[in-house]
Amino acid sequence: MTPVGLQLYTLRKPFAEDAIGTLERIKAVGYDAVEFAAPLDMDFAPLAARMQAIALDCPSVHVGLADLVGQPGRVLEVARTLGCRFIVLPYVDPAEADWQAVVAQAQTFAGQARDEDFRFAYHHHHFEFDTARGFRPFDVLVGESDPSLLFFELDVFWLKTAGEDPQAMIEKLAGRVKLLHLKDYAADGNMTDVGSGTLDFPALITAGRAAGVEHMFVEHDFPPKPYWPSVEASVGYLRTLG
Repeated sequence: MTPVGLQLYTLRKPFAEDAIGTLERIKAVGYDAVEFAAPLDMDFAPLAARMQAIALDCPSVHVGLADLVGQPGRVLEVARTLGCRFIVLPYVDPAEADWQAVVAQAQTFAGQARDEDFRFAYHHHHFEFDTARGFRPFDVLVGESDPSLLFFELDVFWLKTAGEDPQAMIEKLAGRVKLLHLKDYAADGNMTDVGSGTLDFPALITAGRAAGVEHMFVEHDFPPKPYWPSVEASVGYLRTLG
């Protein structure tokens, strides 16, 4: 059975109230892994110990650019404590971003991470495909970076929102796409639980495996309260795929 992870941003409110209880319930409802997105000043040691005890993997962690640049040592310490193999940049403010500088800063950190046996990836949204400034930032991220340093966490919903074909992009970035975010695209263009929208997840997962994807995570940016039915529906659907 294919391992299924959950991006913790999906359950950020329950996690903020009871971190260990949230991790335990994530495991209980059928997830094999989590992808962390939490402030770096947290005490991660007890969380890591509990995850190890219940066999909940943590392959990756999301960390903002300011922290990657400003406190790389702490970032690496957190990733090591959690047992991560990937460190992911999840977001860069698109308003005034100097994308060449973003690539340079990201690769400086990626080199440090590689020296410590971590790999580095960029997670996109839809705005990296906007052409308003005369170029697509995503093309800069792909074309002006070192393929051995900068990998990608593709998000199938945001690819669809940007007008891209998610499967074609996965195939195009074979070898560089190491992680996938699974969220569904409803007929009205909104985000919805995996399996309840319009995306062909059997085809996307097959393409991901062929392209070298190592980890896949369910995510829903705005699951309706009480949150848990959404994450349970997504993992329940994915388990039917084998």
